[in-house]
Amino acid sequence: METGKIGAYLGFCMRSGKIALGVDRAEALKKGVFLLMADGTISENSMKALQKLQSRFSCPLVTAEEISLGELLHRPAVKAAAIKDKNLASAILAEAERDNRYKIYSGGNN
Repeated sequence: METGKIGAYLGFCMRSGKIALGVDRAEALKKGVFLLMADGTISENSMKALQKLQSRFSCPLVTAEEISLGELLHRPAVKAAAIKDKNLASAILAEAERDNRYKIYSGGNN
């Protein structure tokens, strides 16, 4: 499956160590999260935890609806990620706004 620019940006995050994979690792971070990403198949409890993190870090939350986040990261079991690089986070968010495979949560019920 083609991962596009978002897959490349996530690869840059992986190589630079500017990403935390999983809800537990994201919750362990104290600051410096600029974007949260979730898989469309993430559990309801994990999604609630990510929404709490979204308000704590005041950052956007993007869900991959038609493509698996695990495929984008080349790690099949990953359902959530926290991006810790401001420039890569803004580039991913800009691409997600243009691509209908992603949904951006602004808070509340979407």
